Amino acid sequence: MEVHVTDFHNFDVYLSQIMNWHFSPETGSPFWLEKRKILDFDPLQDIRTFSDLRLFPDIADELRDVPTESLVPRGLQNAAIAGVFESGGTTGRPKRVVVFEEWLEQLVAWRLSDMKVVNTGAIKNTLALVPSGPHVIGAISRLRARANGGHFFTVDLDPRWVKKMIQQGDLAGMEAYCEHILDQAEDIINRQNISYLIVTPPLLERMVRRAALVSHLNKSLDLIAWGGTHMDPDTQAFLQSSIFPDVKITASYGSTMILGESKSRDNQDFEGSPIFDSFAPNVLFEVIDPLTQKPVPFGERGRVVMNYINKFALFPNILERDTAVRMPRIDDYPGVSVTLVRPVEEISGHAVIEGVY
Repeated sequence: MEVHVTDFHNFDVYLSQIMNWHFSPETGSPFWLEKRKILDFDPLQDIRTFSDLRLFPDIADELRDVPTESLVPRGLQNAAIAGVFESGGTTGRPKRVVVFEEWLEQLVAWRLSDMKVVNTGAIKNTLALVPSGPHVIGAISRLRARANGGHFFTVDLDPRWVKKMIQQGDLAGMEAYCEHILDQAEDIINRQNISYLIVTPPLLERMVRRAALVSHLNKSLDLIAWGGTHMDPDTQAFLQSSIFPDVKITASYGSTMILGESKSRDNQDFEGSPIFDSFAPNVLFEVIDPLTQKPVPFGERGRVVMNYINKFALFPNILERDTAVRMPRIDDYPGVSVTLVRPVEEISGHAVIEGVY
């Protein structure tokens, strides 16, 4: 049987096509074909609408041990893989996912779709102070730099080492590591034409303590894109109004479980905080009351649930480490947007440590 995923605008039809893809022997992954045998529902018959996705178990913890080859859909055996990427290990051993090149290209094109780039003929280089290695944000940042037409600069950043130092109470070591990262970044910024800065909030907040560095950035930057940890509205307002008044500041909110990120809504916020829209219909958010498992009203805080649903992978009904305020989407897709994102304090007995990512 050949399965075509074509209808991206009628969500219920799209969802049916995705279920057929992942649960058909010809196209589904070994992971989901095996999982289907123990589900207490039939995904081909019972998953018809967005709300039905809550029938799926949260399989995130299984991704710490599953052989990655079992996650590859049989229908994509010949498709180019960008890499195997891991979570940051905030809530335990890292989870691993397989990411396809085609998906990253689609994601980056969407991420940059509302970005107005003026072609002056000058090369617009990117500096990314984000994790690379096993973290998908590094691959996304590299593709963004290519799409923007410039060279890509980065610095080695190990967020797990920072978290380990915080866990051990070595705050001096953590600060020294951050300064080590910024020293390398400053060397690049002082010697290269950097127009785009992709950075985590803890590093950005430390950058502004270096007056000469801020002065240089204000002369060269067109855009700052932050993400990886949360940033409170007061800090955002201070950075935009007092530190980088002429530099556009955007934000992203992502997770390994959605193989990427959402983006901040252009020229609209909520109480000074970005509103994050997901890449529908591939990625859809919900915000629930963890006690009732039901969506909270718009404007109220709850736990974030993420759904990744396309031909590349199926990760539905994933309870994230974050809480957020539930906001309406600005299109006709189901699900919601989120704002005022912040981490919970503890998950399954593990303290949630953000560190630098």
